This record gives sequence, structure tokens and C-alpha cells, in this order.
Amino acid sequence: MSDESDKVDGQRKAIREHIEKYKRFTVPYEKQTARRTIELAQREISNLRRRKPSIKESWEDSWRP
Repeated sequence: MSDESDKVDGQRKAIREHIEKYKRFTVPYEKQTARRTIELAQREISNLRRRKPSIKESWEDSWRP
């Protein structure tokens, strides 16, 4: 597996973890922090996919609450 694919896998894992946190959190600033982490990971995935178009899209790439 290429470095880009490994990085995308890591970002998607972080997104899944923070989606669970987002759903669990009740305090607005905690939800905002989780969402910001998700958005940053999605931006990184987008950049990596631009460099390597063969990386398949996944639901994590465009998840929104």
C-alpha cells in the first residue's frame, strides 16, 4: 500500500472515532472540536485523493452531522 493510501486510512479512522465522540458529546464546544477534527481530516483526504486519484471515495470523506 502506498504512503497516500496509508494516510487516507489513518484519516478515515480518525473521522470514525470523532463521529462517535460527536454523537456522544452534549456540550457544544466539545461537539465543535470533534466536528473541526473531522473537517480537517476530510480536507487532508481530499488533498491526498487529488494527488492520487486512484484512492477510492468512502462515506467518511463527506460525512456531515
